[in-house]
Amino acid sequence: MQRLLYKIGNISEEEHLKLDFMDGLSRTVEDRISLGFVPFKIPVIDEMPYRIFETMEGYRKWSEKELPRLLGYYR
Repeated sequence: MQRLLYKIGNISEEEHLKLDFMDGLSRTVEDRISLGFVPFKIPVIDEMPYRIFETMEGYRKWSEKELPRLLGYYR
């Protein structure tokens, strides 16, 4: 159980950073990992359990054709 800390009124940026830091330190490693993980569904990639390509060039051609550019799979 973590301790709650309240500040009334405006606080400086330095105090805000200190409170954020202390809040982070009060969490367990498991809590920090679970809060830091953001599940993200990747279109096309998550639709099939696996794909097999004969060559790396075949994979590159498929990824350039099928995957959105925002995922970074392009040359």
